[in-house]
Amino acid sequence: MAAIYAAKEGAEVFLLDKDMGEHFNHPANTFFQGMFSRTGQRLEREYVLHELEGMHIISPGSHCLQITAPGYFIDRSKFDQMYIKRAEQAGVELLKGRALSSDLADMGRKVKTDLGTIDAKVVIDAEGVESTLAKKSHISTLKHPQDVAWALEAVVYLPGLGEEKFFEYWIGSMAPGWKATFSPGGGDRATLGVFVRRRGQNLQTFLNEFIKRFKKYKLSHYKNIGDLKIISQNHGGDPIATLPHQIVSDSLMVVGAAAGQSGMMYGMRAGEICGSVAAQAVQSGNVSKNNLSKYEQQWKREFYWEYRLGRASLETLRLMSDEDIDSLTKGLIGKDLNFEGSLVRKSTSAISVLGPVLPKLVPNLVRRLIEG
Repeated sequence: MAAIYAAKEGAEVFLLDKDMGEHFNHPANTFFQGMFSRTGQRLEREYVLHELEGMHIISPGSHCLQITAPGYFIDRSKFDQMYIKRAEQAGVELLKGRALSSDLADMGRKVKTDLGTIDAKVVIDAEGVESTLAKKSHISTLKHPQDVAWALEAVVYLPGLGEEKFFEYWIGSMAPGWKATFSPGGGDRATLGVFVRRRGQNLQTFLNEFIKRFKKYKLSHYKNIGDLKIISQNHGGDPIATLPHQIVSDSLMVVGAAAGQSGMMYGMRAGEICGSVAAQAVQSGNVSKNNLSKYEQQWKREFYWEYRLGRASLETLRLMSDEDIDSLTKGLIGKDLNFEGSLVRKSTSAISVLGPVLPKLVPNLVRRLIEG
């Protein structure tokens, strides 16, 4: 999106990627309609594999909350190829390779790649949570890098499993710091994953335990659940609780997961802002940090407090015991969890629903929100 919007603004753009979407391997395949309306993105039916009616939030004691919210399981490879094609149609030159370094030069940067050196006015680092370009330029992009949620996800097969209509979030000590997930992908396929914070990147034990728990939970629905087959596994990272820190420097910008901007739709909107500001800076002849900071300012206006609240909420969840999570979940069962309409109505509904547990949640939530 950064490349597309920079090209739309008239810049000459090179998009460098190690495999150009040919071997995509990342556990991000489900999103909900609210993300589209929040970020201004558009749903494309050609990459949708399965439509969802909402989500179930499942506590450590297997108490289940149902939230109605239209969602979609997507073909991530088709999704990526669609946007690569759009970049090419916008005039972006595609280069299959790796960026090795990005050093300041007169009025720009010299980017060393395994294909040679590129002279660029502005470099946009969109390499994901394991980005190296910004780090080599001594830029600390994540405020809380220790809170990257590392993920391990299994693509699984069982007749009819993918036809379920609700995404499942499992919360508690089975996936410390965030969640385990079940994403029905249509037909006989689905994904089971764990997203864990502050426990390193070796998550196989967490995933194995979650799959055992999942099989037990689904036994009443699928008598043949023991035949569930693991087809493949994907590994990745999500900066959902990290918060952006330094995302702009002289002739250098950072966007997406590399900048702590979690969520596909949110990252795409950030890419739009980033690419537009980059192109305008190049055309003005001023690619200083101060001028490129217009991108950071616009992003903050649209999303900063949403991310702050998200981190505070996840930190509150991380510090809750399984018993507290069970109590909270049981207290919410039967409540109206469809927070539609204005922000005022959503806030009023949330206070009404959470009323019985607010005294326990609020002190931690407020403290985490203030800490940032």
